[in-house]
Amino acid sequence: MKKIILIILLMFSFLLPVNAAEMEISAKSAILIDQNTGKVLYKKNENEKLAMASMTKIMSLLLIMEKIDEGVIKYDDIVEISQEASSMGGSQIFLNPGDKYKVKDLLKGVAMASANDVVVSIKQWHLSKDEIII
Repeated sequence: MKKIILIILLMFSFLLPVNAAEMEISAKSAILIDQNTGKVLYKKNENEKLAMASMTKIMSLLLIMEKIDEGVIKYDDIVEISQEASSMGGSQIFLNPGDKYKVKDLLKGVAMASANDVVVSIKQWHLSKDEIII
């Protein structure tokens, strides 16, 4: 019976009001804005300057997707992993030099693991084709 009640509560939890001021956020800084009104619901060190970190990978992902839309890159294109890309450090999926992957599979590494090695691999592969995209 307890499991059923818990499931019902979880199903309807989105209806419960959330007091943003009571949220505990472990991030160094954060901001929560209502997209309809623009009202700031929560802020924590919102003006603190921090490294861009994975924001650059999101931008790289956007640029890659635009090139796919333009037909410059195809999901089934094969990318060979370089030594430099495999040794990037930070967030990565530990690609091995010389391994070959389809673009569509590498994109999952960027989207799910924010993988530095993947972004560098795609960038180097595409630069080797004499076209700058990222």
